Amino acid sequence: MKRLILALPLIFIVAACGQVSAPADPSAIKAGAEAWQAALNAKNIDGLVALYTEDARLMPPNAEMTTGHEAIRAVFGGMIDAGISVELVTIEAAASGDKGHRIGTYKLMSDGAVVDAGKYIETWERGAGDQWHIANDIWNSDNPPAPPKKHMMHKMHEGGGMMSMTHVMILHEVEDGARWLESWSGEDSRRDLFKANGAAHVHAFQDPNNANLTGLVVAVKDMEAFHTMLQSEEGKAAAVEDGVDLENMTVLMEAK
Repeated sequence: MKRLILALPLIFIVAACGQVSAPADPSAIKAGAEAWQAALNAKNIDGLVALYTEDARLMPPNAEMTTGHEAIRAVFGGMIDAGISVELVTIEAAASGDKGHRIGTYKLMSDGAVVDAGKYIETWERGAGDQWHIANDIWNSDNPPAPPKKHMMHKMHEGGGMMSMTHVMILHEVEDGARWLESWSGEDSRRDLFKANGAAHVHAFQDPNNANLTGLVVAVKDMEAFHTMLQSEEGKAAAVEDGVDLENMTVLMEAK
């Protein structure tokens, strides 16, 4: 009898260790992914935000991690406002218990042209009503970083530790010179975005014989912040919205 009593706890422990989460059907995650793509391409920001948990984390490239529905609305709402559409491909989707993940690739397009391509990974959670939502979303571009001659790293004065003011010239062609110039005028212009990211002053230029040939001369006090903004999703979306030809943009650094 004593042997039987002593054996019972061991039986319970072995049984508990054997209780693992069974694989779940990932079809709901795949369906959610299709709904995500459809929502962004239909400019349905409310439908897109609803696919995330209340405390979901976004980890975009060249930007800080953000949390919550308002952050999600800001990031993807900016892409929608810029006229960006997306194509997603699912490489792997799996679920176990109330947790799941999805891995795939993406293409971002504007007017049918691919402006960025990369890969992503999402984690999903099943909540009330057997509904699945994205809990973590991270993606990054396949595009290589800018060549060294175009890298814009800030310089420091020797000894003083103060950042020097560096002038940067940006030359590009745009789809509509008048629309581009308007984006640099009035309240809430691109000047506010640049100023908030290390650019103290911006002067806009336009060829009098070709309105679509444009350029900027920027006085930069924090080159690292300025470079990060240009490479961010927000910066790229702003350029696309303004009709800038990113493929033929030239950046010149002040010679010292």
